[in-house]
Amino acid sequence: MPIDLVMGLLPDEAKENMDNHEYLNKLQCDASEAYQLARKHLRASAERREKEYDVRVTPEQFKVGDWVYYHYPRRYQSRSAKWQKSYIGPYLMVRMIEPVNCVLQKSVNTRPFVVQVDKLKICHGETPVSWIACDRQ
Repeated sequence: MPIDLVMGLLPDEAKENMDNHEYLNKLQCDASEAYQLARKHLRASAERREKEYDVRVTPEQFKVGDWVYYHYPRRYQSRSAKWQKSYIGPYLMVRMIEPVNCVLQKSVNTRPFVVQVDKLKICHGETPVSWIACDRQ
């Protein structure tokens, strides 16, 4: 159903008293207010979703200096996902950002990046030499 029928139109006398510039200014002001209200509600919704997700994550006990594998699944055309590698690494855990985020780095020269701990698993194999002070051997 059209919104004009649901909400009704402006009375004819109010339309006649408003010139084009006033109408355009009112329309811009209303659109701006609607945009600000939508941004406010979307921000609150995103914060609420983030809190709910962080509560459900069951973090393993990783420490700074641990070598981990990062879950990074990729899809290749005409190849079965069953035979693809889902984890890449190993990466060095450089820093923890509580409660469920951490910073990983591949080598001294690479840029560190932030991931959530539910995408990590500990590396038990051979690892490169660590470049940070609190190193687990």
